[in-house]
Amino acid sequence: MRTRLSKSKRREDILRKARQLFLEQGLADTEMEDIRLACGVSRGGLYHHFSNKRAVLDAVVEGDVAGLADALNVDGASPILVLLEVGSSHRGANAGVLSALQTPEEKLDYLSSLEQAFSSILMDALVARMGEFVRNDINAEHVAELFMTINTHINRREILGQWSSAQAAGFAATSLEALAPLLQSPEELAPIIADLKHKASS
Repeated sequence: MRTRLSKSKRREDILRKARQLFLEQGLADTEMEDIRLACGVSRGGLYHHFSNKRAVLDAVVEGDVAGLADALNVDGASPILVLLEVGSSHRGANAGVLSALQTPEEKLDYLSSLEQAFSSILMDALVARMGEFVRNDINAEHVAELFMTINTHINRREILGQWSSAQAAGFAATSLEALAPLLQSPEELAPIIADLKHKASS
């Protein structure tokens, strides 16, 4: 007998099982029917929540980015440090559904979803937390924009195979060295920069 879930719980269940299928089968080999069967819902029930697989991917990525935004709420923690620790694969963070992507088209779809989620979810959270961590004479929103622009560039180059992981780590280290003087406590970035330089030379 099918378990009746609330609308929000059903949506969460669909996304959890879709993520699992993406990781196990790959995005290309996962169809909406696979997701429907895994969730035990009717076609109408599935399409009530998501019109197509791209909409499911968008929502999965939004969930990942919302997790990053939530992580910024730690009192006293520099938002840049938090994002580097929880969101950077170069620092050992979970890459999410990235491993499920095989074709250039899938990777472009993922990047589009990621960049939209950064803009709609993460940017405001980052700006709200940045003020107390940048120098008084520096516009916190500008620093947040710089950080996110750099991060987006690194993601795009590495995910599309234009940079190796070492090249991406090297660029990240250089970028953080450029951003550090804008912060009240630039020395906090020193161990991360050193770690990224080590990865870049490995």
